[in-house]
Amino acid sequence: MSKSLLGLEASNAIVVGAGQGGGRGIALQLARAGANVAVVDLDAGRAEAVAAEVREIGSESISIAADATDATSVAEMLARTRGELGPVRTAVNNVGSYGSHRPAGFVDLEWDFWQTAIDLNVKSTFLCSRECARSMQDDGVDGAIVNIASLSGMRASPNLAPYGAVKAAVMHMTQTLALELAPRGIRVNAVAPTAIESPSLAEGISPEFMEALRESIPMQRLCSIEELGDCVVMLASQLSRFVTGQVIACDGGASVTTRRAEIPPGEGHRESPGS
Repeated sequence: MSKSLLGLEASNAIVVGAGQGGGRGIALQLARAGANVAVVDLDAGRAEAVAAEVREIGSESISIAADATDATSVAEMLARTRGELGPVRTAVNNVGSYGSHRPAGFVDLEWDFWQTAIDLNVKSTFLCSRECARSMQDDGVDGAIVNIASLSGMRASPNLAPYGAVKAAVMHMTQTLALELAPRGIRVNAVAPTAIESPSLAEGISPEFMEALRESIPMQRLCSIEELGDCVVMLASQLSRFVTGQVIACDGGASVTTRRAEIPPGEGHRESPGS
């Protein structure tokens, strides 16, 4: 597929939470589609490492260390991107996790788990979407915002109630924002992947649960970081120019089967944000 067909060549994208895993895959696939990419992560070193990979592909890239849960940091992130690359056409919000909390049954949860999940998923998506939408309106750009949700927001998530609930909130926010921004030519969609094949996932769960995850997916494998990136590229590109307010399941068919790998209490915790 030619870059001109996608309509992303020489455009500017910002990927928040792009220092590792799925965010890295999104940044690299946008670069392969011809976009320049601002790589944003809480960790400056990780952000620069991915930005260097983007530049090796042949696109322009800057790295930005920013806290997506802090309004001032998010505003500075957009200002720097616009100042160094130019108007933002594609914005991807990939920050999302539940911090270092370990999955647990609902009756065993403490509020801190819920607050962490809200901050890392709902607050970050709100702040970044708001600032990106403002910049697109100010610059007169017909842009695309893509939020990263999760299959956990579409189906019940035993032992992960906070994460499932906040990802459902991200989906609802996506639809409301799509309605509000459609008259301004800005599209807003979300991708809901199943578990993403990455080192951080493997570090947090047992080999037995990893195998159970694979077996629960009709395609018998997890989502790769490149496949997540492909889905984002599709929604960001002009091929989806009449698509807005949608949640696309990037899950190998998991959402249409009754099979479910229930995460055991205590497994699957993550030390750093990343959907």
